[in-house]
Amino acid sequence: MADELRTLTEVLSLSEMEQNSVMVPLGAWHGDMESDGFYMVVRLLGRRNFNFEAPKITLSNSFNAIKGLDIRLIKNGRILFKFAHVLDRKRVTDGGPWAFEKNLLVLKPVENDDDPINTNLDWADFSVHVHGLPISHMSRTMADFIENQLGRFRNVEQEGGGQLWGSSLRI
Repeated sequence: MADELRTLTEVLSLSEMEQNSVMVPLGAWHGDMESDGFYMVVRLLGRRNFNFEAPKITLSNSFNAIKGLDIRLIKNGRILFKFAHVLDRKRVTDGGPWAFEKNLLVLKPVENDDDPINTNLDWADFSVHVHGLPISHMSRTMADFIENQLGRFRNVEQEGGGQLWGSSLRI
């Protein structure tokens, strides 16, 4: 057995690049307390460039994070929001769609292991209100039909008993 190991170690050798490699310490890979937070990346869709300070101040006030909020401009016109509490981030993502000076904000929560630069920000959720439907057509079937005409379906608002009724159908 010892002879076989000796033969294998003679055959196996590291290349120059492998010999110069660097090992990332386990603590550095898992992050530290300084980077802990609840992140959201935002892209402002508009035809003109914005001074970062204007949306930073306005959105900070609008998002009204109870536990705190840090905002940074990152690459490709994206803004990274760091919330101190997950419920603050949830309230913002659920409260959309958001706009700044009549320009749509596309936002997406990102987790600690996600890359905010390469996060897909090509779509945003919208609520569509369908008016003028007879009560007999305020149904899940009609909601499914309409949403298939619009694009991706996320949710339809229903009353407590699962009924769809009111002045409009909200999809």
